[in-house]
Amino acid sequence: MKNRKNLRLTGITVLATISCFVFKAPIPALTAESNTFTEADEKILKTGGHDAVTDIIYKLADIYDENGTEALKPAVPALIESAYRELNMPEDERWNIFEILRVLSVSGDERVTPLLLYIMSNMAGGGNPFTAQGFLKIGQSTVKDIVDSLKSPSNETRGRAAMTLHKMAEYDETDAFFSKKDREMIKKSLVANLTDDEAGVRIYTIVALRSFGDETVVNNLEHIRKHDAHKDSGGTYEVRVEAAETLKLIKGE
Repeated sequence: MKNRKNLRLTGITVLATISCFVFKAPIPALTAESNTFTEADEKILKTGGHDAVTDIIYKLADIYDENGTEALKPAVPALIESAYRELNMPEDERWNIFEILRVLSVSGDERVTPLLLYIMSNMAGGGNPFTAQGFLKIGQSTVKDIVDSLKSPSNETRGRAAMTLHKMAEYDETDAFFSKKDREMIKKSLVANLTDDEAGVRIYTIVALRSFGDETVVNNLEHIRKHDAHKDSGGTYEVRVEAAETLKLIKGE
């Protein structure tokens, strides 16, 4: 497989090093056999071993390179099932989860939305950057679901939802994905989380306001910069530090 040389990216490495994902342009034209997703491929995604699944994932990457988003549609249900199968494995055995997300993130298929929301809520790192890119590709129908996640009972979900929205804004090359109404809705929900009991949620919320904040949130952030009581293990007022950085960006300092 042409894309096999890009082999497995793993959790923290992916999140730390990848800011935007696109498949590389194809090299030679694909053969008739290699550019079709078959029933045999579907079976492998659902039941096959790690290496066999990897081969199909990179076959699909080649198909995408050659034929674009629509060519991935037949494979989406099996990829989703394969992703959930990986998520049910111990973390050190999830060899293909990020590769599956890579393919699904460019599919633009609304059927992927529940999986991306699940990953955002339950997986360390929230699957970024691929969840954020996947939501962008699917479209604005995803925004409300992510904003609703800012109100989740789970503090991890609240924090990851804020960071996912921030990443989506960063990856939006058009700067037009979020409507004015969306931005106001997001800003209102983020401001509500500035007083969250969990310091991690406050930090991710403050970072997200670098994408969605404006002069109306300055007083909130100034209060946090001066009064937030949380200290990390080294004695640093890390929430205050993030508030100061966000204030600089909003004020243009």
